[in-house]
Amino acid sequence: MTDKKEFPEPLPLRKLLGPSFIILALGLGSGEIILWPYLTSKYGLGLVWGAMLGLTFQFFMNMEIERYALARGESVFVGLAKIFKFAPYWFILSTFLAWAIPGIIAASAKVFSSLIGISDFRFVAIVFLILVGLILSSGTTVYGLMERITRIILLIGSPFILILAVLLSKPVDWVELGKGVAGIGQGFWLIPIGINLGVFLGAFAYSGAGGNLNLTQSIYVKEKGYGMGKYAQRISGLFRGKKDEKIKLEGQGFELTEKNVSRFREWWKRINLEHLIVFWGIGLVTILFLMLLAYS
Repeated sequence: MTDKKEFPEPLPLRKLLGPSFIILALGLGSGEIILWPYLTSKYGLGLVWGAMLGLTFQFFMNMEIERYALARGESVFVGLAKIFKFAPYWFILSTFLAWAIPGIIAASAKVFSSLIGISDFRFVAIVFLILVGLILSSGTTVYGLMERITRIILLIGSPFILILAVLLSKPVDWVELGKGVAGIGQGFWLIPIGINLGVFLGAFAYSGAGGNLNLTQSIYVKEKGYGMGKYAQRISGLFRGKKDEKIKLEGQGFELTEKNVSRFREWWKRINLEHLIVFWGIGLVTILFLMLLAYS
C-alpha cells in the first residue's frame, strides 16, 4: 500500500451497473446453459432447489470478494499474492487448466457450422478464437468493452429465453417448477436415486460462475471504479495501451475516519443491491427458465 486517500463518495445505482453483467454472462456458458438443463432433462425439475441454492451461495461469496476490492482498490489476486508467494503461479496454472481446452467456443462453432452447412467446425472455432482476441484487444479498456458486450447479450438473451419458456411450456410444467423450489421431484425429494453426484456438484459449483471466475469479480469492481478502485489503474486494450506505461497492480488504503467509514457502508449497500438485481435476480430467472425449457 502507498499513501492513503479519501474514500470516494458513493455513486448512484445506475452508474454501478456493470460488473455483475460480466460474471453472469461468463457463467452462462457452463452451469446455466449446459449442466442444469442436462440434469433437468434426465431427472426433472425437482433439482431447481440446487440451482437456487448454488446461485445464492455464490452471491454471498462474490460480495465478500467485492468487499476487498471496494476497500483496497486492487484485485483479490494481488491481495493473496502478498500473503502467499506461490499464489500467482497457482492462479496461472489453474486458469490455464480450466480454460486451455476451448470446449465452450468449440460447441458454439459446432452449432454455428450446422446452421450454415459447414461440416468441419474446427476451422470455425479457430476463427472464433481469433475474433474474440481481436475484439478484446481493440477496446480502450478491456473491462469497458466486456461490459458493453455482456450487457447487450444478457438484455437480449434473457427476455428471449423468457418468451420461449412461456410459449413452449404447459401449465403443468410451471407447477413442477414451483414444486422443484422445495426439492419435490417426480418420485424423489432433493436428490434422485442414481444421479451422478459429480455432475450435480459441478452444476452446483457453476451456478452463476465458478472457480477463478468468481475471484475475477474483484478485477471488474476495481476497473469499474467502485470505492478505492477510483484511484486504480485501468487495464488498456492490447492495441490501445501505451508501450512505456508502467503497470501498477497495488491499490491504496483510506484513513478510518467517520466520514470515510460512512461512505464505505453506503457503497457496500449499493453494490449489494447491484449484485442482487443483476447476478442473483437475472441469473435466477435465466437458469430457471432454461431448466423449464429443458423439461418442456
